[in-house]
Amino acid sequence: MKSFDESSFFYNEAINLINLDDYDGAINFIKKNINILVNPADIALAYLSCGFLNDKLGDNISAIADFSKTISLEDGIEVIDFRSKDVSLSGRSNSRYKNGDFEGAIEDKRKAKKIRLFEIYKHKELNSNKIDYKNILLGTFLEKDLELKYRILIKVSRIEKNKYDLISDYKKVISDKKKEEVIKKLESLSELKYKAGDFKAAIRAIRRAEKYY
Repeated sequence: MKSFDESSFFYNEAINLINLDDYDGAINFIKKNINILVNPADIALAYLSCGFLNDKLGDNISAIADFSKTISLEDGIEVIDFRSKDVSLSGRSNSRYKNGDFEGAIEDKRKAKKIRLFEIYKHKELNSNKIDYKNILLGTFLEKDLELKYRILIKVSRIEKNKYDLISDYKKVISDKKKEEVIKKLESLSELKYKAGDFKAAIRAIRRAEKYY
């Protein structure tokens, strides 16, 4: 069994590199030292963080590979206590979208939704404070309140918002009820486009819906 000091060093060094915006360095460090980790969920989380880092670097192919590695590892884990399996699928969906694979992107997003609903149904007691993709978009969790390994996840998965985001401005002047109506309308549109085989329109509608969270 690896010592606490080793894992603490692993996470602290990764955070230091990320804080320096040395994403390449962080990825190389994580993968070079990943054998420090013994818990399969922690190993999956490390690859998940690399996926988001590669996405930030614009290396969609490497990001997809890292997210796929995470998904493969998570398939062998029945329950992950503090985070949802929907994060890795949503991460890969984003990278596939940027890489022009609209069918793969919408399929991942649909799987992510099914997995999250299953988690909520099957393990209600574990879902009150779980990191899922929606909570990441909402900025629900503060880094200072989390374990080191989850601080990394929140830090690398944070999406930089456009200063002139019209949807963000519109959200400020509409009610929560109106937001829910818009989200449901866009989700319905995505479903219609998916059934029609228009995968590009389907994933775009879902991505737009997520901006109203």
